[in-house]
Amino acid sequence: KKVLPTARKHRVPVTSRAAGPSLSGQAVTDSVLLKLSHSGRNFRRYEILDQGKRITVEPGLIGGEVNRLLQNYHKKHGTQMQYKIGPDPSSIDSCMLGGIISNNSSGMCCGVKQNTYH
Repeated sequence: KKVLPTARKHRVPVTSRAAGPSLSGQAVTDSVLLKLSHSGRNFRRYEILDQGKRITVEPGLIGGEVNRLLQNYHKKHGTQMQYKIGPDPSSIDSCMLGGIISNNSSGMCCGVKQNTYH
């Protein structure tokens, strides 16, 4: 509770970090690095829609978790197709959706045609 007010008082920038490997250096900073917990319950709500074709998620879910949610939905409801999210970065089991989207992650299987912008 004191980090942000103190940083503001001293006019020191703050870079936040949640999860993932930071392979592209997203968490490199010469300021204060604020490590957010990725084991909590905040920003983790989701809703599966249109028989598993769409999912609305909050940024705190790990990418691999989202795929497992869709897999479980498919098993439970017997849908014709089992869907996954488009981006498949190698670090999908450690990256949060907020980071996947903000970094425009893609992966070996989807390249630039199925990244987070498409």
